[in-house]
This record gives sequence, C-alpha cells and structure tokens, in this order.
Amino acid sequence: MADFDGAGQAFMAWLQQAGAEVSPKIKLEDLRHAQAGRGVVATQDIAEHELLFRIPRSAVLSVENSILSKEIPAATFEMLGPWASLILVMLYEYFNGDASNWAAYFSVLPADFNTLMYWTEDELAELQASAVVHKIGKESANDMFLEQLLPVIKEFAPIFFAGDERAPQRAEELRDERNLALMHRMGSLIMAYAFDIEPTVSKKDVDEEGYASEDEDAALPKGMVPLADMLNADADRNNARLFYEASSLDMKALKPIRAGEEVFNDYGPLPRSDLLRRYGYITDNYAQYDVAEVSMDLVTDLASTAGIYSEARIAYLDEQDVVDTGYDIVVSTPFTLQESLSPELVVLVETLLLPGDEFERLQSKGKLPKPEKMTSHGAEFLLRLVQARLAQYATSLEDDMSGCAGVPSVAGHDAKERRFAMARAVRIGEKRLLRQVEEALAERLSRDGNTSKRAREVDEEGDVEMGGTGKKQRA
Repeated sequence: MADFDGAGQAFMAWLQQAGAEVSPKIKLEDLRHAQAGRGVVATQDIAEHELLFRIPRSAVLSVENSILSKEIPAATFEMLGPWASLILVMLYEYFNGDASNWAAYFSVLPADFNTLMYWTEDELAELQASAVVHKIGKESANDMFLEQLLPVIKEFAPIFFAGDERAPQRAEELRDERNLALMHRMGSLIMAYAFDIEPTVSKKDVDEEGYASEDEDAALPKGMVPLADMLNADADRNNARLFYEASSLDMKALKPIRAGEEVFNDYGPLPRSDLLRRYGYITDNYAQYDVAEVSMDLVTDLASTAGIYSEARIAYLDEQDVVDTGYDIVVSTPFTLQESLSPELVVLVETLLLPGDEFERLQSKGKLPKPEKMTSHGAEFLLRLVQARLAQYATSLEDDMSGCAGVPSVAGHDAKERRFAMARAVRIGEKRLLRQVEEALAERLSRDGNTSKRAREVDEEGDVEMGGTGKKQRA
C-alpha cells in the first residue's frame, strides 16, 4: 500500500512541477477495492464546465516531446506511423530510467494487463465464435516489433542506448521473449491509455456533430496524457471530457459532480467485446453498443450453397464499396431490423438475389438496391444467415444463461474464473442480439406470407428500387 500511495504522490508532485494545474476539488485515489486501480474522485462539489485539471502539451509523453525525435530522422517516424513511433519513444524513455522526464509517470502505469492479448488459449476458447478473437493481433504485433521497430533500434543503437558500450548487443537482445513482452506492455499501455492528440490547428474534416472519420483519427499522432488516463470510463456516468487547447489539454466537467463522486471519462460507443480486448474488463453499461459480426466468408458459403453466388456481382459490389470482410449487426433501441442490420449486408444479399436482367439493368445505371427495401427473399436468406451464425457458437444462448450469475468480482475469485465469466457475458450479448434479429426476420416472413408471391418494389422507370447503402460506421 505504501509503495502504491507513494508512487501516486510522487506522480502528482512531478505533474505540478511539469506545469500542470490541478483543481483542489479533486484527488487521485486508490480504487483497487473496486477493481479500478487508481481513479480521480471529487473532494468538493464541482460545477458544470469547471476545470478539473490542465496538462501542458509539453508534459504529454509523445514523439514530439521526446528527445529521441531530435536524434532520429523525422522520415523514420513517418515510416513507422503513429502507433509504432510512440512504442519506440516509450521504450526509449523506459530504458532511460530515472533520467527520463517521465520516470515518475512510468511508476504509476500498470505492468500487468487483463486484455485479450494476455489470455491463455483455454480462456480465449470461452469467447467461442466471437469475431473479437480474430482482432487480438498478437502475431501481427510480434511481426511489427521484429520487422519494423527492431531494425530502427539496431540502426540507432548508440542513440537509443546512449553511453552504453554494449548498445549493439542490447539492441539485438530485444529479440528475446522478455523484451518482446516489454514491447507488448508498451503497446498495451497505448491501446488502453493513449489519446489521439489533436494539433493546435486541426486539419481534419469533421461532420456536423464534430466527429472525424476513423481513417483520419488513425493518422493523428498519439500521446500519453498524464492524469487524464487515470480517469476510469463509464458510458452512463461519463461526467468529464478532454478539450484540446493551443498550449494545453484541459479536462472539464460535463455536468455537476458532487463531493465523493468519481470523475469518469468515456471510451465512446465500444461493444463489450472491444472493451475487453482493449481495456481488459466489461461493464453492462456498454451492452448498448454490443455488436455481432457476420463474416463475408459465411455469406459466401451460404450463397454458394443456395446457388446465388456470383463473382461478377461481387466484383460490382466491391466497386461500390459494399464488400467487406465482415458485417456488423448492432443493438438498436427501440429495436428495428433496419437499424440493427448492416445496410451493406442487406444490399449485398439483395443484389445476389436479383434476376439476371434486373442486375444488368441496375449495373448499367450504377445503382444499388436500397437497404430499406428488403424483400421477402432477402429476409429469408438473412434469416438462414443469422441462424448459421448462431450455429457457429459452441453453446446455445439457453446453455449460457443456465445458472448465469454475471461477472464475478476479483475478490474471492481467481483471474481465470473471472475471465471465463467475462467471455461468457460477451458471447451472451452477441447471441441475444442475433436471436433478436432471428426472431424479427421470422416475424417479418410470417407477415409477408408466401415469399414466392412477394413482388419487388419498382421505381417509376420500372427498375428495382436502387440507391446508396446509407453506410454505417463499423465499431
């Protein structure tokens, strides 16, 4: 406890020496009893829009602020990209030990993680057919470390390990398992704690709600923002937000916060599977963002069995940006098929089902079926598709729900039991969503009656209804 508290106090002292402004109305608190590590708690009532803390941009652990950026060509960092560049800088600062400007910050960052990257094979097996299993990326991370980072470290070893006559050997030693684990630790810290650092003058295109595309966010430089990353997250109790100013990053209250309440950030609309993958825990508050993914391979297999698969149509759909590796089925409140089903998936199915002459006519006009104009034939195929997706899981929803007592707390339970419970909660959420869609499609078909008598809706020119997909952003 003393070491934990002492590290926290040393961190706060370092932060103020670095020029940070911290409101006297908040404090860093030990929340391990609530399985939350450190957190920020209000000690006095806080008003809406009130400043909680201000972190100067110079205190952010980033490529720009590290001495390494002055020693290695900028082209090298550009080649590595935002993620690998920040891992490189964090390794450099970590190896510098007490000489690093961020030594006190490293002392409060976790060394152990509960994210999927660190799960054993039997623990991952509990996720069954969840698509998140294929998004962990441990092998690709190892490849990135060995093929991108290591060559750079070896090339600049005298700089990276300044003053060490064994610099070349130390660079080569990064190949061993212990140092690969250290690289995974830095990558996990970035995944769990790093922020996309908006420049002083943003060059991104944003929509009317102020959001940029995923591609543009991926290109932003990333940085570790001390204290901001100590805030725990909650989708329902989110009461603070980080604002990007010219010379600082300001955390402000989004609503009044009463004394004794915790200050919460928000991760955004992440499904619980991604919450588990990136942060190592789940909460029911994020069930509203759950996603069940249907792979393109499954669509292809089912379409081939039904005799409707066509390479020519897939090629056309690919030109129209409809073809993807997978399609999301999402939670909608109130539930509707139109809101829950991926519009691209509906368009894909309806296009494959078109008679030959109708497909040629729409192709000649560069059109697509409208996702909101789902036919009974389309609903019938989608029903079989959802049923096939459900069959990919090793257990049924009823099996999973039998004796389900939720996610156990850390107290009184070992890590493996807790991981099994979290995996079960994730797969239950996905199966519930798929079952809801299955029942809605069956009800739709029951209302429509005989699918062979269902006529396609046509426009004023006699063509099948066409249009854009109204593409949704995938989680």
